Amino acid sequence: MKKKVIIISSVVIGLFLVVYFLFLSGDEKKTDFTYAQISRGDLNVIISSSGTIQAIKTVDVGTQVSGKIDRLLVDFNSQVHKGQLLAVLDTVVLAASVRDAQASLDRAVAQYQQAVAVHERNKQLFEKNFINEVDFIASKTNVQVLLAAQKSAVTALDRAKLNLGYAYIYAPISGTIINRSVEQGQTVAASLSAPTIFTIAEDLSSMRILTNVDESDIGQIKEGRKVQFTVQAFSGKKFDGSVTQIRLNPNVVSNVVSYIVVVEADNKDRSLLPGMTATVDFYVDYREKVLLVPNVALRFQPTEEMMAEYTKN
Repeated sequence: MKKKVIIISSVVIGLFLVVYFLFLSGDEKKTDFTYAQISRGDLNVIISSSGTIQAIKTVDVGTQVSGKIDRLLVDFNSQVHKGQLLAVLDTVVLAASVRDAQASLDRAVAQYQQAVAVHERNKQLFEKNFINEVDFIASKTNVQVLLAAQKSAVTALDRAKLNLGYAYIYAPISGTIINRSVEQGQTVAASLSAPTIFTIAEDLSSMRILTNVDESDIGQIKEGRKVQFTVQAFSGKKFDGSVTQIRLNPNVVSNVVSYIVVVEADNKDRSLLPGMTATVDFYVDYREKVLLVPNVALRFQPTEEMMAEYTKN
């Protein structure tokens, strides 16, 4: 009998505990509120984008003639001046072409002079009716044909000399060699397009960033507006720049339209290198001493139970 009473008591206590935790304990739960202080400060409205750092002006230096690289006089990071000799192609074949063109010109000159002398004699004979008109016209035509051949030979010689001159590659601008795509002894072929040998950046003390800005934000960006950007190489440093150009040509990728915005920045310390990826912040609006409220507070929507509990406290 005593054992039966113990079992019944245990069951009653268990049911009480279940009912308490399921129905009664919830009444004692309280909602914890997090409070934030409203303050005054400066507010910036920014548009973020990313882009690649480039030199403001770069020139690809190529060759107009084919041949083997005989000498390379500059390397990566070399400082060059306009008109400086950068490389020389093998000139053996090109010089032979000049000599051949000169020989062709000499032959054309001799043939022309001979034709002129013959024509002068034929002219005298024609005036005395010793030759017929057909022979005289043929003599005159031969002079004109050989004169044209002489002019063609002069042009061929000039072309050969130009090609020989193209074997000497000079710097078109002053700047820094940022790329060299050939090695000494390598053969370059200038067929449909001129192969690039060097890339020269004119001035690395100023750089530019080409950023893609979405069409929904492009209307807020104006030329001359302030910009700040960061690069991974200097994660804790912010660089200043300004918008210099908004290109009108749209880029459409997967039905998303964007525009290229050009940002220029000072690089006196040469810390920014071509090819770096920059994260750019465009400052489109600025307000001083305004009320600052956390965004999470603006998104918070309390229930009626929360408001009732808050008013009790």
